[in-house]
Amino acid sequence: MRSNLINKFKSIIFSLLLLTVISNNNVTAQQETQFTQYFQNPFFFNPAAGGLSPFIQVDAGFRRQWLGIEGTPLTFYATGHAEVGFLNGKKDVIQEFNREKESIFATPKNVVGAGKHVMGGRMLSDRIGPFEKSSVMATYAYHLRATRTTMLGLGMGAGWTNFGIRSDKVILYDQDDIAYNDFFARNANQNIFDMNAGLTWYGERFQVGIASSQLLSNGLVLDDVTTQSNLDRHWFMYGMYQYDVNDDFTLEPHAMLQIVGNAPVSANIGARVIFNQRIWGNIGFRVGDAMTLGLGMNLANNLRFGYSYDVGTGPVQVVSNNVHELHLGFIIGNNRNIEKELKQKDSEL
Repeated sequence: MRSNLINKFKSIIFSLLLLTVISNNNVTAQQETQFTQYFQNPFFFNPAAGGLSPFIQVDAGFRRQWLGIEGTPLTFYATGHAEVGFLNGKKDVIQEFNREKESIFATPKNVVGAGKHVMGGRMLSDRIGPFEKSSVMATYAYHLRATRTTMLGLGMGAGWTNFGIRSDKVILYDQDDIAYNDFFARNANQNIFDMNAGLTWYGERFQVGIASSQLLSNGLVLDDVTTQSNLDRHWFMYGMYQYDVNDDFTLEPHAMLQIVGNAPVSANIGARVIFNQRIWGNIGFRVGDAMTLGLGMNLANNLRFGYSYDVGTGPVQVVSNNVHELHLGFIIGNNRNIEKELKQKDSEL
């Protein structure tokens, strides 16, 4: 009798798990988190998209959906990446940033030059109801000269992912349910080795790329029971281009497709208006799901700030339009080397 109760409970858990996994943002089989400000940090989903400028870049993002409803999706991530010189003997690969110490500074441009090695990392925490996905990944990429004005980058990432159920978020009619307590006493999570990969082609004013996550398509196994659910492979295709309207304003159209088998394509399209490469406003659309509004600016010498709000148009988002997303980025360069500059001036005299 107890065995039947446990098996029945597992079936319910796994059914809920499958439902949750395939309904992350759009009530489809899109399992990976979708960020409205994908244009701010393509490295989050493409390991090849780091190190485009000669500085250390650290980013963090926070997304809260359907505010006011308990158990709704909550996502946090952090990334960091930079060119490294020890693999090819290059020196001073990280350059000085914001030498004039401008409080509201210009966003650095992509740099085209010699081949470079880029290393980075990513961490993610994604929650919905009692279910939680956490991951940590290290990345490596190599960028080579494609044409006189463009670079081609290829990257891969590998790391650990944990998928599980938080017992403190499960509400039962009977808090002393023996089958429930027995299930969580053994194990209600799975540790997975996973990989991602990507390619990017970029110049000073544009970037396009293609990437894939959850490459191994791991099956979900909880408490030694193999489910019929998988962490399906996802594909991301994106692009952005900056066009100078005049000396002060730049227009940046951008788009991204997020694709997974047996599910509708998630299509994002929008445009940013950027003032002096320092302050921006954005409007975009996630087809069949939401209109997105955003604004951001660079401030405090090396901090990038962005905020976006999704106005729901889809059948789920209409329940609550309160979808907020924050992005913080830090650009870190080398300190100014006065001694080196004086030596260079002395040698010129």
